[in-house]
Amino acid sequence: MVKKKLTPVVLLCSLLIGLNACGYVIIGALTAGVGAGTYFYYQGNLKRDYEAPIEKMWEATLQAVEELRLSTESKRHDAFAGEIKGMMADDTSFQIELRRLGNNWTEVGVRIGKFGDRTKSEAIHDMILSKI
Repeated sequence: MVKKKLTPVVLLCSLLIGLNACGYVIIGALTAGVGAGTYFYYQGNLKRDYEAPIEKMWEATLQAVEELRLSTESKRHDAFAGEIKGMMADDTSFQIELRRLGNNWTEVGVRIGKFGDRTKSEAIHDMILSKI
């Protein structure tokens, strides 16, 4: 009888401890061919893994930024990483970071402003995905 009553409490406590320790909010998982991978929001940064080499992701990111009419202040990249910084029309800063995870995998992180804006970050990721 005691075991039946404690089981839900133990499960709830484990879940809460796990969520607190992790600090990640899982947003979703995509299973479409290109761009397959999970994406998550952590400390204002929306990161997502794309199944594409970093050069292809760099070009797709540049095209997405251009199509969204985001003003860029700096762009730099090499075979292992890349970064684009700029301002949005409402004077909010943005930063997009790319990191090579392997021959055919790239992590892309998008941060809007100091504290992040998940909705705008998701819109940028959606545009990047459409350019792959």
